[in-house]
Amino acid sequence: MLSIVSSAHRARVPASPADPEKPMVPRHLYVVAAGLAALLNGWTFAVVLGAGVPGALFGALYGLPVVVAWYRPMVAWWLMLGLLLLATALSVADWRPWLLSESVTQTPVMFTLALVSARRVTAVAFLTTLAVGVLSVLWLRLESPHVVPAMVSWSLGLLAVTMIGHGYRMRRLSTLRVAEEYGKRRLLEERARIARELHDLVAHHMSVIAVQASTAPYRVKGVVSEEVLREFRDINAAASTSLTELRQLLGVLRGDRDDPLTAPQPNLDGLTELVESARRAGTPVHLELPEHAPEVGEAMSLTVYRIVQEALSNVIKHANGAETAVTIALDGPNLVVEVVNEAGAESAPGAGYGLVGMRERVTLAGGELFAGRLADGRFAVRAVLPQGEK
Repeated sequence: MLSIVSSAHRARVPASPADPEKPMVPRHLYVVAAGLAALLNGWTFAVVLGAGVPGALFGALYGLPVVVAWYRPMVAWWLMLGLLLLATALSVADWRPWLLSESVTQTPVMFTLALVSARRVTAVAFLTTLAVGVLSVLWLRLESPHVVPAMVSWSLGLLAVTMIGHGYRMRRLSTLRVAEEYGKRRLLEERARIARELHDLVAHHMSVIAVQASTAPYRVKGVVSEEVLREFRDINAAASTSLTELRQLLGVLRGDRDDPLTAPQPNLDGLTELVESARRAGTPVHLELPEHAPEVGEAMSLTVYRIVQEALSNVIKHANGAETAVTIALDGPNLVVEVVNEAGAESAPGAGYGLVGMRERVTLAGGELFAGRLADGRFAVRAVLPQGEK
């Protein structure tokens, strides 16, 4: 409840859903309303009640809550309530001037408060204002036969402007929800468009690479060495695997996969093959695993595999041929993944989407990631992952 009240005190007139640069209610309307409230109440107290200049000054104060309402509606409500109590304590008004002077200030203030505040805050403010008004009438001991009808009219009028303000607030929130849903739909459409482009551009070329790599050994058999033929087979396997993962990704982007992926996901058991493929690409890699295989969940195992995969990809791209060490170790409750490579001629840690993806994976796992140059000139990727998931 305290957080709701605190939020209400900080609230201001919200922006229009149609134009975020414009407020929902223009500020100049509050300035005009405040001027009218000050003039009307100043004239009422000075002339009708015969209070002279002091009455005019006191009546002018009734414009203050209206001006403040545009900036801080809850503060304006407190000022409005304070003026009501002060006027009652001073007994400066009989019934009819009291009703008029309070209404011209309470109407814009209650409307604005209902516009920006939660329903429970608005309800408490309305009931408090109503209770203070009734107590003021009892305190002044007004005996006119018109008191009760006027009091009912005042209460209904105050309720009406409060409900109108609340209605505008709900309509604004509804409009924002519709706009948010529209934005999500546009995002899904954009993802589908990207998926189509990926399919048309990337998937086609990957398919060509896979087909050419699979048929090349038959076309050059007897011309090249067995080692070259093995490299063609490795290219074919890598292209086929990439093509399968790409198609799965396209299904996710298109949003046409309601079922989870059933294909086996990479895990710690695939690190040896991953390192071996990096060696065949010309990068000497040393893999060091813990003596006893750590028991981690599928998500953690996949995270470790992807970190090593991206780190080795960066080494091959930016420092191919550099000595590289991949270490998986246990450090108390944490699993430490480290890939360190010697500085090459074009060595760089990588700063593209791969590194962003690694950071996101590590963050989701609740760990920490370092990727950059060490003091001795080498480059390192080091992830510390808590073994929370088994």
